[in-house]
Amino acid sequence: MKKTIFYPTIWSTVPYTPSVMADWYSAPQKGAELILKNEAAKSLKVSEMILNITKFSAIDEQGNEYFIIDFPGQNPVTLKGIPSGSFLRSRSVVSLPDGNYTKLRFYVAGWGNRFTYQDGVEESANQVPYIDFTIDGGFCVEEGNAPEVKLWFDFAPFQWRRHFKPLTDLFMRSRSPQPRLANSFGN
Repeated sequence: MKKTIFYPTIWSTVPYTPSVMADWYSAPQKGAELILKNEAAKSLKVSEMILNITKFSAIDEQGNEYFIIDFPGQNPVTLKGIPSGSFLRSRSVVSLPDGNYTKLRFYVAGWGNRFTYQDGVEESANQVPYIDFTIDGGFCVEEGNAPEVKLWFDFAPFQWRRHFKPLTDLFMRSRSPQPRLANSFGN
């Protein structure tokens, strides 16, 4: 049997395209990275949130709220924890007035919101009008700041056992009471 060496081009870049050349020769731009925490999500061990975000705002140290952006007709956005390597980018956060900010608030629509816990159980979260995330260490906006911000969410990592949950549910009996005549027919 002959071995064939396969080099996938899906992960490679074309070396002389204008965008790659611009990245090579430009000055590195370090963006600010914010870690967002929610105490309720941490205590409930939420690993992922799917939110239908309608508005996005920042709250400063004095409690003043500054609306950053509105999302008309937005589809649900998936927020994953730091262990997944997933984050959100925002260029509109740095357009806030100068000051120190302690929280980011996500206003959500009354439909399409879900929480996924670390064991894989999903739950609807449509009754919540907004969700506040505390910025770890705060965030200072001043002139000459980074052009964009990365938003990392501090959620619980998924358990490895959640992948086997459908298989265990198949072999385990349901704990719900069954009617008395359910298994009597045919005897």
